[in-house]
Amino acid sequence: MNMLTETDGRKTVQLVDHNDNARRIFQYRRSLDGGLERRILRHDGKPYEDSGSPWEQYSIHELLALQAQRGQWHPILDPLEL
Repeated sequence: MNMLTETDGRKTVQLVDHNDNARRIFQYRRSLDGGLERRILRHDGKPYEDSGSPWEQYSIHELLALQAQRGQWHPILDPLEL
């Protein structure tokens, strides 16, 4: 499932993989420098207690790998206009 929402005033793509037994929520948003950030939340949308679910910066190589996989439409990159 793919959903577009807003976090901290920025567009965020929220994905839930129904094959994931933990039903974690993966959120992606554009970083302020034009890259990509990701964080993982519990199934109820709350942060993990041990790490606080921080936003992690994708490296340029990870972003380029996602862009290389793009076909006609990409569920993360296209909604974020990357």
